[in-house]
Amino acid sequence: MTPLPPGSSTRARWRHALREAFVERLGLKALAVLISILLWLIVKGRQPVQDYIAVRVMPTLDSSLVLLEEPAPLTALVSGRAVDIAKLRADPPAIHRIVDGDVPDTLVFPVAASDVRVPAGLADFVHVLDVQPRVVSLRFGDKATKRVRVIAGPDRIRIVPEVPYDIFTYNTEPSFVRITGPRQLVRRIKDVRPYSLTITSIDSTYLADLDTSGLGVHVMPSRVKISIKCSGNMEGGSGKPCSK
Repeated sequence: MTPLPPGSSTRARWRHALREAFVERLGLKALAVLISILLWLIVKGRQPVQDYIAVRVMPTLDSSLVLLEEPAPLTALVSGRAVDIAKLRADPPAIHRIVDGDVPDTLVFPVAASDVRVPAGLADFVHVLDVQPRVVSLRFGDKATKRVRVIAGPDRIRIVPEVPYDIFTYNTEPSFVRITGPRQLVRRIKDVRPYSLTITSIDSTYLADLDTSGLGVHVMPSRVKISIKCSGNMEGGSGKPCSK
């Protein structure tokens, strides 16, 4: 501490001491505060805590079955270090179930904390105390497969810039694809179409993803090649004839 001139009052001494405490060596004081905060975070992250974690339901189905809807989400109460529970959020635990082909249309089975599988790297550090709800319901349907036509046309394919022809032929490769899903859904589907696509040349081939949104089925392959050729002009139309 810097010595004060002789005869300084007690009040002056206090003022000088406070100034040294709060003003001098600010860099060192800030570093000490930062280190303290980091140490507190490290210690806090290693303290045992309890928290709720989402649980995945992952059934393994017989090849003749298809799941009609995703099961209701489950929540597990877990105990462990905060740092490990944070890792568990990135790789949630799961309940696995093997389902044979002779099950009823709706399978209801109980679950307990012991059924929740924590990832191997965290199993020794995180413990499952409870799971809610304690019942899982799975709805199944018979799986069906069939081939359907791929339809491409001006409702989904846009040509930019516009070309002065009246008639185009839209070709897809392959022209048929295989769809798989619940029998009642597969039965209703007659064809599939690509997502909206903008092309810039009628003499090129383009890759297009097939639009199955809202259909509830899987399609193979999920992508087709699309090409467009000029077929001519309509009688009385305004378009030019195809180039020779």
